[in-house]
Amino acid sequence: MDNGSNQRDVVPNTYDTSTMWGPSEFDARHILVINYIYGLPFFSDTSRLSGKLLGGWQISGASQFQTGTPCGVAQSRDIAGVGLDSNFDCGVKGQYWVVNGDPKIIGTFGTTGQWFATKNPDGTPIFTAPAPGTFNTQRVRNLIYQPGFQNWNLGLFKSFPITEGTGLQFRAEVFNFINHPNWGGGSGGIPGTSAVNFDPTSSNFGKVTTKGGGVGGGERNIQLSLRVYF
Repeated sequence: MDNGSNQRDVVPNTYDTSTMWGPSEFDARHILVINYIYGLPFFSDTSRLSGKLLGGWQISGASQFQTGTPCGVAQSRDIAGVGLDSNFDCGVKGQYWVVNGDPKIIGTFGTTGQWFATKNPDGTPIFTAPAPGTFNTQRVRNLIYQPGFQNWNLGLFKSFPITEGTGLQFRAEVFNFINHPNWGGGSGGIPGTSAVNFDPTSSNFGKVTTKGGGVGGGERNIQLSLRVYF
């Protein structure tokens, strides 16, 4: 918890910063990283020709699972008439809207999905703009957590010893080998970035409409190499 992960010297209401108290923009609640390496146990005698040709295989990998970081609903408009704060690091750089309900996580993606609720069961909007010339005094900063992130990397290695201290090594490395898409790219797991549309004036408000974009976004990437060691 903090009252401004990236606010520096500018806050919306300099006379009352208590409303800024909330989850830190770096609050990734759960992170699990698994690293492993395993030498395949067949043809392990490298003094024999069969071991040199067929043995020496190793599998290694690194898998990461991380929950998303939080952000808040704001509009890039000077509602209070004091100037816009441009220092928030996620979402819309502006002034926070008032919450009139429960913006619960729905957890669906795309233009027909909804990451968090923007309307109450009776159809009224959960978020409304403060009255002109006023601040939102609720503690709504970083109220909503974004999608998480996962990545699966796998490597297959084969050594071809020539002498005791020299040889060749074949390496096949696959980044995100299951080709799992991370909606919003990798931003769900990177503090200070935004995967969800937090602009209440947007037609995609509360939605996550992008995915992929490099290994961090979920695209499989394969790399082959052969190196000499001595």
